[in-house]
Amino acid sequence: MTRPGRAGARAVVVGAGIGGLAAAAALAPVFDAVKIFDKDELPDSPRPRKGVPQDLQVHILLKGGERSLESLLPGTRAALLRAGAIEVQQTRDVAIWERDAWQATRDLGYSQLMMSRPALELVVRQQVLKLGNVAIRDRCPVDAVPSGADLTVIASGRGDKLLAGLEVPETVLGLEVNYSSARFAKPARFRGEGRFIACIPKPPDDRYGLVCPVENDEWLITLCGRFDNRVPDDPEGFRAYAATLPVPDIAERLRDAVPLTPVRRYRLAEARWRHYERAGGLPPRVLPIGDCISNFNPTFGQGMSVAAGHAVALRDVLAETSDLDAVADAYLPRAAEVSRQAWSLTAMADLEYPRTVGERPARFDQMVLGSEAMRRAAVLHPEVHLLRFEIGNLLKPDSAARSGPAARLVVREMARAGR
Repeated sequence: MTRPGRAGARAVVVGAGIGGLAAAAALAPVFDAVKIFDKDELPDSPRPRKGVPQDLQVHILLKGGERSLESLLPGTRAALLRAGAIEVQQTRDVAIWERDAWQATRDLGYSQLMMSRPALELVVRQQVLKLGNVAIRDRCPVDAVPSGADLTVIASGRGDKLLAGLEVPETVLGLEVNYSSARFAKPARFRGEGRFIACIPKPPDDRYGLVCPVENDEWLITLCGRFDNRVPDDPEGFRAYAATLPVPDIAERLRDAVPLTPVRRYRLAEARWRHYERAGGLPPRVLPIGDCISNFNPTFGQGMSVAAGHAVALRDVLAETSDLDAVADAYLPRAAEVSRQAWSLTAMADLEYPRTVGERPARFDQMVLGSEAMRRAAVLHPEVHLLRFEIGNLLKPDSAARSGPAARLVVREMARAGR
């Protein structure tokens, strides 16, 4: 018997990353017990773990992702700050060189929290355990979909094997993105600086760099390339690569920074979106979440936020129905819409590189011109700058760019550029 208002007695989550933890938070209000299984040993301090192969790289929690986690786990934002997250004001504490110019510096009324992935995951894990009816079993690999649960969520990442045998339509982009990261102690002149810096040149230039402030007044610095342009993973080569970027800000910070970790390289050959909302054959009462549905070019920092958005969609569906056999049909389209917006933003940028393999949408060139017009309009107009931030951070739907006063300013910029 379940307690009144509950959907079932027992739910299971496979995977204790951000997607799995967010899923557990979505399940906890409507199940008597939620159990999370993970193959790794989960550390009780902010240490990297094998099951997150890129967790030494920069991870960015978009503002939409932060709000999703807060809605699932109230108090998470305060807990992240207590654990040392750096609060970066948008865009006063941000310097982004995009294509051919620095973005405007304005107070957009938002801030973002930045910290290392191991530290962020530890805080979210602690928040989930405070729910009281969630238990985590680590060092417990799962080789088949668990039996005996009222509902199971698969959150084991893009390399998931539990659902790999299903025939699921896919959208795939061949990216060949590689990036290298290391953690650094700041030189004296930069201590206390909470500035986020990004260098994003115009395609086909495929160099890319990020300086992310993290806990303990340290930096995570990531340098990126595509295809044959491989980022070095030795300290001197890493510094030399930074010096080739079109602005000197990242190389300047690296010059006297003291490495705290080796330079770690990571490579992603493909971005993949599995359209479960259009597929049949999922085992009954089994749901995918996070990277099992969609994984993106990681240099855009969307993965954790999309997983949290999936979990919000799951929570909302569970609040609307107690029929667990109906959950998948309601949840999968909503999760797909969360993925769609993130995919459309990153795919647009990825497909501008001629060597990216993937189908370009109809009128792709016109879409690129529209994106460029919005970027230029954002420099001139605070309301466009704000809207661009809100769409990019998954706070507003991308449809917001097609109507309203800000959209009219973008259209005006397109007309001006076409003269």
